[in-house]
Amino acid sequence: MGIRGMLRAAALLLLIRTWLAESNGPSPTPKFHFELSSSMSEVILDLFNCKSCANEAVAQKILDRVLSTYDVRLRPNFGGAPVPVSVSIYVSSIEQISEINMDYTITMFLHQTWKDTRLAYYETNLNLTLDYRMHEKLWVPDCYFVNSKNAFVHDVTVENRVFQLHPDGTVRYGIRLTTTAACSLDLQKFPMDKQACKLEVESYGYTIEDILLSWEDENAIHITDELHIPQFTYLGRTITSKEVYFYTGSYMRLIVKFQVQREVRSYLVQVYWPTVLTTILSWISFWMNYDSSAARVTIGLTSILVLTTIDSHMRDKLPHISCIKAIDIYILVCLFFVFLSLLEYVYINYLFFSQGPRHNRRRYKKPRRVVARYRYQEVVVGNVQDGLINVEDRVEDRAGLLPDIPMQAQLASPESLGSLVFTSEQVQLATSESLSLLSSTSSQAKLATGESLPSTSQQTLHDCTIHFHGFLTNDSIFPIKIHNRSESYGDEDSEESLSSDESHGHDSSPSGRSMLHSDQSA
Repeated sequence: MGIRGMLRAAALLLLIRTWLAESNGPSPTPKFHFELSSSMSEVILDLFNCKSCANEAVAQKILDRVLSTYDVRLRPNFGGAPVPVSVSIYVSSIEQISEINMDYTITMFLHQTWKDTRLAYYETNLNLTLDYRMHEKLWVPDCYFVNSKNAFVHDVTVENRVFQLHPDGTVRYGIRLTTTAACSLDLQKFPMDKQACKLEVESYGYTIEDILLSWEDENAIHITDELHIPQFTYLGRTITSKEVYFYTGSYMRLIVKFQVQREVRSYLVQVYWPTVLTTILSWISFWMNYDSSAARVTIGLTSILVLTTIDSHMRDKLPHISCIKAIDIYILVCLFFVFLSLLEYVYINYLFFSQGPRHNRRRYKKPRRVVARYRYQEVVVGNVQDGLINVEDRVEDRAGLLPDIPMQAQLASPESLGSLVFTSEQVQLATSESLSLLSSTSSQAKLATGESLPSTSQQTLHDCTIHFHGFLTNDSIFPIKIHNRSESYGDEDSEESLSSDESHGHDSSPSGRSMLHSDQSA
């Protein structure tokens, strides 16, 4: 027999003895007046009532009594004031924040507390802890997550639900669940952005006339110390509440926001450093030789392909949204610099192979044009001299031997003098120094004299690849056009110079004709 039972038996004997003594009146035996203090009486009463202990029989008695008249279909205080329901959350983990799906996954313990006077009991002062099987027998609030996409209650090894009953009828209901909630992410500053993902709790069917949801206290949201969010750093949380209005009535909504900041270290290694190095690599073409086309184009195109691949890799991890992100601007700037490097090569290539060679060709062909002009003048002067010699010979044949120089001067008419003046101007262009210089610079060119002109002029023209187009008057050749094969493919300036020379040739032929006509008339 235990100590508690012995004390109960002793107290019972004392009470019986005292009761018998007071009820029988005086007796020869001495009376023993035994008084108990108030504290002692409470201890004795507690021993008999056992308020601080409960066994299986007591718990069964309590449950049978309170559930015998309990209607699970009705809320507490039905028809009266709304039931206050306080909510608290303990966050155990936040597994993932997805930019593509715009959501996050959170595992938590959701606790709801309310008072149901129908569940009050007096048999013991202890709280009764009941398992998940009481979920179908007790009324619970119909709270749900407004922005939840998917949620489930953990059921390993049993369904994770718990009830705690207090003697005054207070019920504390806890549940462990995982939910995937929508989170509208603002990606304008990606990947250096801060996000606020919210979780909204609301009663599904009961309006504020039936249930008043509220946070348990200012610290209603508890976060585990070992919380780790992939690619994010947890900053803090804020809790608010508001009243929302629907067609069926007004509802109280509880809102908690989790502030997180994206970690940029992974993007430094995966995006920023590769793009910076690729952009700098494209600038190496500035120090390459302009004619290294293969190397310059390869570096430029490779840089563009690398940047495009990085941009495509980033786009696969992000949703298709209309806003422009910071990473998009950064990659576009890198592509712009790489494109400028290619554009610089194109511009330099254009300058060298279009304007540069043209200037060089003009510079190199200028002496050739000068030589061709002197050759033209040499042939013209030779033809004119031959024509004059032939005219003089005919005059001598007709008039006989001229007695003296004054008589020869009388034969000169004004027309012949004009032709001689023009011929003198042409002869001044071909001096002995210039002719000697031309004979040394021109390939296999010979000066045209009166005796060697018929044989050497054709050889000289053939060697210099110059062809004359004109007409033959007696034994004289008057040139009209001169074509130089060596400069037939020259630029516009050479053609203009030759055309100017041709104009001189055409101008010289009429003078020759006029001179010949005057001589014959004389």
